[in-house]
Amino acid sequence: MGNSTDSSRIIEEFIMFKVRVLDWSGGAKSNFSMKFANGYTVSLAMGDGTYSTGTADTGFVSAEVAAWDADGNWVKLGSNDDVDGWQDTDSVLAIMNKIAAM
Repeated sequence: MGNSTDSSRIIEEFIMFKVRVLDWSGGAKSNFSMKFANGYTVSLAMGDGTYSTGTADTGFVSAEVAAWDADGNWVKLGSNDDVDGWQDTDSVLAIMNKIAAM
């Protein structure tokens, strides 16, 4: 198994690939989720009606992030809510690494 640096790089490359694919869709809203080996799931949402910045045409510079465990219990990410909005790329990666390590 690779080290955490390898995992971070792979996750970051996957995020960038998925964001590019979502950008090509031209839709008003783009969402995807990933389930980790530990059973936790991370969801990212960008576009109309989400806590994000950017558009499918110009690219997204922040996203709305949520996570839940294998039983469907929400993980509190922000200080006030289960959904943490306006997270930049570095913050999204940090959240995903945190969830993957739980």
